[in-house]
Amino acid sequence: MYDFNQCKCCGKQSGKPKYNLKNMVLYACCECDFHYTNVLDGFEQGDADPRHLTTNELHFIESQLAQNTNQLTRDLDFVRQHTEVAGSACLDVGCGAGVFPALLHQAGARVSAIEPQLLLRQFCRTRFNITPRHEVVDSPYWQQGFAEHFDLVTLWDTLEHVNFPAATIAGINRVMKPHAYLFLDTPARESFTYRLSEWSYRLSKGRNPLMLNSLYSGKRFGHKQIFTQTQLRELLEQHCFTVIARSTLHRSKNKHVIVCQKNG
Repeated sequence: MYDFNQCKCCGKQSGKPKYNLKNMVLYACCECDFHYTNVLDGFEQGDADPRHLTTNELHFIESQLAQNTNQLTRDLDFVRQHTEVAGSACLDVGCGAGVFPALLHQAGARVSAIEPQLLLRQFCRTRFNITPRHEVVDSPYWQQGFAEHFDLVTLWDTLEHVNFPAATIAGINRVMKPHAYLFLDTPARESFTYRLSEWSYRLSKGRNPLMLNSLYSGKRFGHKQIFTQTQLRELLEQHCFTVIARSTLHRSKNKHVIVCQKNG
């Protein structure tokens, strides 16, 4: 069992419970001020689970595709501003319903994808003829079979969901070629909503946490951590990435949108 007193960002034994939220506790590190919940996900073993998409689940995912496709098309444009896509070996970590891998494939990339949720993997195969892997990026499957393999890795709306963000970034680094590009976005703790919710929690002595119960989630694959800009930059730099650009134009100002490059 994980000791949540160990900060999931800096690794120091300096995490302390800060906010009692619905079905979870939000910890804060006394050293780096990283915020993270005491929730961890278990993972499925491949596609052995016999459950399949229901009609309602299929229709719900389909109903989200137009909005997701519009946003992810802008994400692809952002990627193209910095590197060549056609002919590149690309990995999309946390590919969801498969829209971005499909866009990469259409752009001429050689695409691999990771998605831990079985039903979303089923949708990827049904809708886009894409077969994501269930193994997380720091697992032996990727670390042993794809060392220094990828020219480009994307991590859209994913880092806030993973169990251990430092291990995820380290694992991504090891599967990338030297000087390869990593693109990611993740919620920003500097947002007005977050700051207002903290203020309300403290003022009401925990009775009114406002949006903290929706910014984080105790559900499976929910939000487990939210970064400040400084924390995210330092995490990337610790794992041999150089941040080369940020964007606030194609995403909400409540998000960090970053492109960085693996050091040679």
